[in-house]
Amino acid sequence: MSYTSSLLRWLQRKRYQYEVTFSLYMLTPAEKFIFNSFLFLFISMIIIAASLYLPEHIMNMWYRAWFYYAGDDTAPAAAKSTNLGTENGDLAGGGFYRMDEL
Repeated sequence: MSYTSSLLRWLQRKRYQYEVTFSLYMLTPAEKFIFNSFLFLFISMIIIAASLYLPEHIMNMWYRAWFYYAGDDTAPAAAKSTNLGTENGDLAGGGFYRMDEL
């Protein structure tokens, strides 16, 4: 069996599993299209939101954890070397970056 035919068979099996799992096999093609469109839009919005806001959220959590660990207004060496924050490179607001300064 060739690689392309085994790949095609695997994709067909995954499509069948998808339709059976979400009960799409009993819907009309128009209803399947509507359901798949909503699912695609929902997953797209989740991916876009995660790619836009998750890195900033992780960095904010990192700075808070560092503040709890260090107990002062110093930032990790990597954060100071990027020179984010105020004009002189210091952290604003007790160890946290303000949103308008990023």
